[in-house]
Amino acid sequence: MSKDHFYFSRNDRTVALVLIAVIVILNIIRMPGHEAVPDTGSEADSVTQVRKQEPAPKRSASRNRPSADSVRTGSSRTVSSRSTAGYRSRSSSDYRDTVRKREYIKDTVRRYVYVQDNLNASHYSSKDRPSSPLDLNALDSAELVLLPGIGPVFASRIVRYREQLGGFASTLQLTEIKGLPDSLMKWFIISDTIPLEMIEVNKGTLNELRRHPYINFYQARAIVELRRERGNIKSPEQLSLLEEFTAQDLERLKPYLDFR
Repeated sequence: MSKDHFYFSRNDRTVALVLIAVIVILNIIRMPGHEAVPDTGSEADSVTQVRKQEPAPKRSASRNRPSADSVRTGSSRTVSSRSTAGYRSRSSSDYRDTVRKREYIKDTVRRYVYVQDNLNASHYSSKDRPSSPLDLNALDSAELVLLPGIGPVFASRIVRYREQLGGFASTLQLTEIKGLPDSLMKWFIISDTIPLEMIEVNKGTLNELRRHPYINFYQARAIVELRRERGNIKSPEQLSLLEEFTAQDLERLKPYLDFR
């Protein structure tokens, strides 16, 4: 009878061994150093608990200072606007300083030229006066300097303007030179010994016509178009039909016009 009560079949022995193995494994797991991490439900909850256990970082003294990320992303608009405003103010200030310096230099040059002209006039006013007026178209700059009231500056201006005109037709044309005193006209006359350089109205190109001080671009173009439409121009009266020319323009142009 006792053997029947304590007899285990093969299946019973297998189940017993499995139960013993499970009990051993559970005891090992519960030992110190092998504690299992409790399942709190989700990974986000576990991360939150770890962050709560970490000590809070200390705040820096400059709490209002924007981070590098905020500056790069444009969130700190106040700082960027201030820096931009400062750059603009510096740029405008530098531009105004540059303009003032340029104006100062120009004003200094104008004053220097004015003083030099007056010094030249006063220096050469003590020279001997010519016994009779001289031909304005025959004098070079060296000869002009010898006359009272004319220095190197005025002499060069007279010669330069004479070359642009093709010769002076009247002493009154000296008044067209900037800064030249009217009192100098008494030293000159215009003779017929030196002919004027004429303007070839029917042959000159637009650029050749406009080189003369008395003809501007629009007047030169009007002459070329009139030639193209009606042929050669024969007299100043035909030019008077053009709205680009006034009576005063034609009056001072007449001595230089060549209609051949």
